[in-house]
Amino acid sequence: MTAQPAETSVWIVCHDESPDNTVLGVFRTAEEAEAYAEEVQHLFANGVISSAFPIGYRHIDESSRFAADTPPE
Repeated sequence: MTAQPAETSVWIVCHDESPDNTVLGVFRTAEEAEAYAEEVQHLFANGVISSAFPIGYRHIDESSRFAADTPPE
């Protein structure tokens, strides 16, 4: 198995139909998130939104804590 570089962010698709902005999916790339958003947007009156978030992101203080190490080969 080939070691993959550590990802430092993910793309999240969510909707704002509820106060919690329910997460509908988490994706590796913007393209994957966009494709899914287009697929499900008709299910929600206000549509859906997608955005990149750093791994370890905390909504309360908007900080990010993550290790961007690449495992040894």
